Amino acid sequence: MGSLQRKEAAFCFVECDLGLIFKIADDTGAEFVGGNYEVDFLYMNSREPAVELDVQKEIVSGDAFFGKAKECVTGDRETLLYRQEFFRDVLQINELPEFLSALHAKLNEISPLMQGGQGAAGREEKLRDLLYPVVYIELVELICSYLEPIADRLTARSLLALYHMADNEKRSAEYGRIGKYYMKNSARLRSVHSVTVGINLTPMFEPKEAGIVALNSEEFSSGDFWDRVIRMDFAKDDFHCIAPLTVIDKKLGYQDSQRMNHALLKGLDSVLGDGLRHCSRSIEKYLKDALKKFYEWSGSLGFVTEAVKRITELKEKRIPLAFPTVSDRFLFDVDSLYDDSLCRKKDKKDIVPNTVRLEPDVCCYILTGPNSGGKSVFLNSLAAAQYYFQLGMPIPARAASLPICDTVFKISVEEQANADQVGRFERECITLSGVLKKFTPRSLALIDEAFTSTSAEEAVPIAANFIREICRIGGKCLFVTHYHELDGSQPSVRQCGGAVDYLHTESDGERRTYTVLPGSSDPRSDAHNIAKKYGLL
Repeated sequence: MGSLQRKEAAFCFVECDLGLIFKIADDTGAEFVGGNYEVDFLYMNSREPAVELDVQKEIVSGDAFFGKAKECVTGDRETLLYRQEFFRDVLQINELPEFLSALHAKLNEISPLMQGGQGAAGREEKLRDLLYPVVYIELVELICSYLEPIADRLTARSLLALYHMADNEKRSAEYGRIGKYYMKNSARLRSVHSVTVGINLTPMFEPKEAGIVALNSEEFSSGDFWDRVIRMDFAKDDFHCIAPLTVIDKKLGYQDSQRMNHALLKGLDSVLGDGLRHCSRSIEKYLKDALKKFYEWSGSLGFVTEAVKRITELKEKRIPLAFPTVSDRFLFDVDSLYDDSLCRKKDKKDIVPNTVRLEPDVCCYILTGPNSGGKSVFLNSLAAAQYYFQLGMPIPARAASLPICDTVFKISVEEQANADQVGRFERECITLSGVLKKFTPRSLALIDEAFTSTSAEEAVPIAANFIREICRIGGKCLFVTHYHELDGSQPSVRQCGGAVDYLHTESDGERRTYTVLPGSSDPRSDAHNIAKKYGLL
């Protein structure tokens, strides 16, 4: 894949340096064309519009998936639909998660071969020449063994393209020639799992000389150091280490590592003999190009395998999963939306789903309700759903229609760090001013309890002015607040007319139902119930 280039704005990503990768026709004449795309599991468009995410830690806290996945958020319709095809196949074909995990492991295994070797010489280059056909055959066999039995069930362009690429390789004349080479040499190379190092000592037990004594077909075991020294029981097992020399990646310097590598290759040369010979130049180039073509899929596999784990986790809990249709009217319409974080902590029966419809002609919804009534959870569930949607993944809901946003804000002002020593109210003003500067008619802002650091008398008109500016720009905002005074009596809100609407969380007496409903809540009923609970009424 082309490298991901980050723009100056935080969390702003765009894919570049992409071009035509391949064009393959299957037996029916159907073509799988890269075009201006790089074809892999993500199908990133070189002209793809950037998407900015400004989300606070509650969306990603303790969840490494969201932290890594932000680079894969897309604002391109075709990219999004392409990914939905892939994840839909993953949901419907049970063999695919295992295949993707195996493919990820195999591509990680050959990563040193694909990334190294620049300027390698002598025996090291000969060893690489032998490894190219080995990993090529094994990679093609892995892909075909998993995908061939399920090929007639595949619908995703990405999976079909990968399968046809591997199948065409397997049918080629070059594959047959390389296969013979593989059969001759791979067994000997794969049988080497450890080396025996010999060290001659002086009468004072100082190392005098050292070298590789033997190549072994099994790995040694480290064992317990003191147990081995005390028992001195070496005769029973030659493959237990009594004193580790070093861990190469952590302690061995570059010069020492090169010396050890040279010695190891020399030992391999003595055993493999004429197996360490060059392929013909044409086959060598063919192998490198073919492996590079497959290896380029590894750039998206890290995200894909983690996304599949997340989907599988929700599927096993019987959480409904829906692929939203793309709304061109800037309509947010979700049936039975489950909160993502609760889905991973609780059973389905303990989670209250909510149905939400944010109309295209309403710019700002003001959400009120009692404390601990589910307002913040609802906000988080909508933020996570939009996140999943623009990753091309299914969302935890029964059905949905969502727009593609160019900017997504998720702000909980109460939890912002006060790193630069400004007052809390000033920090709130700085944050929300930044939202207005970046807000567009295709933006989504999810604001949780803003301007709570000052009195209601001061906070309400400021919040009303913020809402008026959002309505002037357009886009969509869900503004969670406990200020019930943010109603039509406020001049700034009144100026917005039908561009402002209201939602509230329902309560049944003292019991919270965690259900979000249209309309404003009654602040008096909540106060009355709280006072009654503590014996004041």
